[in-house]
Amino acid sequence: MKFVAISDTHCRHKSLKLPQADGIIHAGDFTYKGERWEALDFLNWFGKLPYAHKIFIAGNHDFFFEKAGKEAIKEIIPDNVCYLNDSGITINNIQIWGSPVTPWFYNWAFNRNRGPAISRHWKLIPEKTDILFTHGPAYGILDSVINGSLAGDNDLLKR
Repeated sequence: MKFVAISDTHCRHKSLKLPQADGIIHAGDFTYKGERWEALDFLNWFGKLPYAHKIFIAGNHDFFFEKAGKEAIKEIIPDNVCYLNDSGITINNIQIWGSPVTPWFYNWAFNRNRGPAISRHWKLIPEKTDILFTHGPAYGILDSVINGSLAGDNDLLKR
């Protein structure tokens, strides 16, 4: 099974040229300012993509998904799209888990302080997880920011 993985499209999703695959995973930041209309535009596009499986999480720019209630979110997600928020899905015996949570970085959506506040999210990740995707990285794995410091989470790395 082949998945395409994308992230941080920030309202530029319509300009992407995507390869063929069985599924697509978007790891958050599909909006720029976190507005509801931006999320609706993304979901309309995402739902029409020619993949059998469409899965996404929110990111630290996607404020609407942090502020809206579960019912409001459920109402706007197309039937053929799966939204994960510290939750999982099984596709062809592949266990997939997604979380929008990130280590505290400025004052963005889904930020959690390091230590107990963030590690409680990582404790939810099932032992048998084949694909894990989060918006915030594990410490030391592609987590270098513009000033060279590492922004990832150590507890996520351990998990």
